[in-house]
Amino acid sequence: MKAKLVNPPNTQRAVDRCTVLFDAATDLFIQYGYDQVSLDQIVERAGGSKATIYKYFGSKQGLFLAICRDRSDKFIYQIELACQKDSDDIRANLTALLQDLYSIFTDENNMSFDRLLISISAEHQDLAIELYNQGPQQSYNLLAAYLEKMHLAGLLDCPRPLDSAVTFFGFFQDLHWRTLIGLPIDNKDDAQIAYFVDRFIRGHQHCHPDSK
Repeated sequence: MKAKLVNPPNTQRAVDRCTVLFDAATDLFIQYGYDQVSLDQIVERAGGSKATIYKYFGSKQGLFLAICRDRSDKFIYQIELACQKDSDDIRANLTALLQDLYSIFTDENNMSFDRLLISISAEHQDLAIELYNQGPQQSYNLLAAYLEKMHLAGLLDCPRPLDSAVTFFGFFQDLHWRTLIGLPIDNKDDAQIAYFVDRFIRGHQHCHPDSK
């Protein structure tokens, strides 16, 4: 099962139509759960017909995966921005990345959707694997490529960039758990982000034999 449109929209009207479907389906999935929502309910909320869903997405699963892909792309985009900057100021790039991602993580709609993903993953293992590949795994790979670039440029000592990328995103572990169990989320703490980035960079600095 792949997150790929059956027949991608090629007009602005079709794109707008898909956006309406995304919004309606997302609200219903969050409210009632993935298994409890039918295509008829989605069409009733969004308007139009089931034929549109079949045309662009093939099925309810296809629609759901396309929604996940759309949300994931917004997350991935922030990583791409940070990793493609011309500046070699690693501290500034990583700090900006964490600040941008924090805002995405703590968006109320995104937190609700994350809880939805956890609730359905146990019963839909193929879906869970696809979501992991298009979300976390892609995020790790993008950041790992950036860290490897900095390593080859001599700006970081990062011989295992993928492991370091996973460590970096561990910043959000506590936030993720709070999201899942419904605990209050703290406001973005710039000092905490600065501290984490500083320690991450220090852990990837070149060591000299005479250093203490």
